[in-house]
Amino acid sequence: MSGKKPSPPDLEIDFLETDHEDRYMQEVFDHIDRVPDKEPLPKITHGKKNKEKHDSPFSQLSGADEQIDLHGKTREEAIMIVQNFIKTCHAQGLRHVLIITGKGQHSGNHGPVLKTAVVQWLKKNGHPYLREFRDAPPRFGGSGAIWVELK
Repeated sequence: MSGKKPSPPDLEIDFLETDHEDRYMQEVFDHIDRVPDKEPLPKITHGKKNKEKHDSPFSQLSGADEQIDLHGKTREEAIMIVQNFIKTCHAQGLRHVLIITGKGQHSGNHGPVLKTAVVQWLKKNGHPYLREFRDAPPRFGGSGAIWVELK
């Protein structure tokens, strides 16, 4: 006997890419405006303010105007936080923001849960606020973050 305790069973819930998950995400998005703001606006970390205009938000980057880190949040929490963050930053006239989602290394074989949900929200609901978005450049988190240019 080695004296090692047996590992606890893996308690992760597996979600397959199915119509069920699509329906679940659609339900979250359909009812997101009905969810009362039970938490304050997300804490925004102040980055270097860069109001210069560039042809693309990805050329000559010196830093995001603001950023938010979603590590440790649930999918639903992340969506509410991103919604408030994007609306707040847009209202403040900011141009470039960074959404840190992480790379999903703790999501098992199903890829980055938070990033997938955030990208779906940006595609479906971001049009009034966004010019474009994509994976952040490597120095800003690469595939673990989303670089957003606001209107």
